[in-house]
Amino acid sequence: MTLSKWRRFAGLFALVAALTFALAACGGGDDEGAGATTEASGGTTEKTFPEFKIAFDPGIDYLDPGLAYTVQGWSIMLPVHLGLVTYKLVNGPEGATIIPGLAEDLPEVSEDGLSYKFTLRDINYSNGQPVKASDFKNTIKRLYLIDSPGVGFFTGVVGAEQFAETKKGDIPGIVVDDEAKTIEIKLSKPQGDFLYVLATMFGSVVPSGTPAKDQSTATIPATGPYMIESYTPNRLVTVVRNPEWEGIPDIADGNPDKMTFNVVEEDSAALQSVIDGTNDYNFHPIPVDRLGEVQDQYAEQLKLYTPANTYYFFMNTRVPPFDKLEVRQAVNYAVSRDAVVRLYGGLATETENVLPPTYPQYEKISMYPHDLEKAKQLVQDAGVAGMPVTVYASSRETSQKQGEYGTDVLNQMGFKAKLKVLDPSVYFTTIGNQRTKAQFGVANWFQDYPHPLNWFDVLLNGNRITEEHNNNYSNADVAEINNKIEELKKEPEINDEINAQWAEVDKMVAENALWAPVVNRQFTDFFTPEMDLDNCYVNHVLYQFIYAAACKK
Repeated sequence: MTLSKWRRFAGLFALVAALTFALAACGGGDDEGAGATTEASGGTTEKTFPEFKIAFDPGIDYLDPGLAYTVQGWSIMLPVHLGLVTYKLVNGPEGATIIPGLAEDLPEVSEDGLSYKFTLRDINYSNGQPVKASDFKNTIKRLYLIDSPGVGFFTGVVGAEQFAETKKGDIPGIVVDDEAKTIEIKLSKPQGDFLYVLATMFGSVVPSGTPAKDQSTATIPATGPYMIESYTPNRLVTVVRNPEWEGIPDIADGNPDKMTFNVVEEDSAALQSVIDGTNDYNFHPIPVDRLGEVQDQYAEQLKLYTPANTYYFFMNTRVPPFDKLEVRQAVNYAVSRDAVVRLYGGLATETENVLPPTYPQYEKISMYPHDLEKAKQLVQDAGVAGMPVTVYASSRETSQKQGEYGTDVLNQMGFKAKLKVLDPSVYFTTIGNQRTKAQFGVANWFQDYPHPLNWFDVLLNGNRITEEHNNNYSNADVAEINNKIEELKKEPEINDEINAQWAEVDKMVAENALWAPVVNRQFTDFFTPEMDLDNCYVNHVLYQFIYAAACKK
């Protein structure tokens, strides 16, 4: 790594340590009955076994890397689709380390931060076709052709905005040479998080000619150690080893020969399927009324962890009554964040911030003490009492409970609120479609990568509002905030001064009441007693539990 490149990313790498949390160490071993041992690409001994069965939930939006934007979809595709760069899949701070993926090395970055140069490895897709440099360019073009929720990450590439408007021609800022296997990406201005952007699922390279429509059930050829064998929406996903995989340094081959994601609707049923041994691992949160039982009877099979996350109520600033500042402020006063903590069985902490408290930019906001009477008065003063409001939530148990609570609060404030519950697989695409005109609802965010841009730019920058697949559910569009985000986006390094400016952005969001943040949640991982949690439990800072790392005792 050259000195200039290290200076450019030193601030980002320094940020990483402050964003991680303590987790159990992962190692190797060779217990009897665990199956054959294989030597992983990174040089550590791993234990293989035939099948890992997962009680999954119905929240998969897509299994197309250009369209998926849920933890469910990304976590399944993590060992399937690789980009030019990826992450170390280990516990602790090292997990946020960016490493080469399909590229031979980390990029050569120009001194001005406007050029990123890569050279591809010799590697094939799971269908036997070679990965080509031009595939990367066509992957990014495909994002625009399918109206991907990830297009906003790449608008800084020279020519990308023009291509977004016409969806014809070329993106001149991506220069490729198939024979030399080189890729150069040119930016119109420095973008402090661009290496992280390339490591997102949207940067996963797919073959040229991949249709510009959802390929979830058609299954796109894989570049990672696994490939998706089949997908039946709301029922089953099967992931198997990629026959073309020959290994990449620091990317583990994985332990299960097959991973079966069995979609289970109810949290209690998912939990019971693991207790009974039908599944090996429960992706669902443990129901509040059974948490004590699990902690008492199955403590050695349970892991608690706190990823960087924020749960909130969105309020659509484009439609009444939430186009009025005083109404959005009223919601923040009316919501009892302590009550929401109780909804989640105490596995949560109250918040009024966008950023989680693990971020070094976090400065605790205490702007809206619970005051229902004040909220009622603000609604009266705004002249919107009695207005109908539709509250959106998914049918996932925890989302629906938070939606029911939000509906009750709005009715207490003087509105005529009703709850609309949607299937988790279509929830975010529905509220993210402008035609829905969703007024109010339950939302959450888990970091795609450890940088404040992933929160403010993606979720609250008015310049990134889209007609479909919109992540800015509040349609927040405050010029002062937009401008500050765009200014900070150019900063290549994170330091105390920049941290303070991000904290100010968080405060500006609260002053404009663009969200009603409520809690940062803690989560559970629950396994059968046969799973080896001492040696093969990896809970990644971005991707949470790594399924491919699992092994049996």
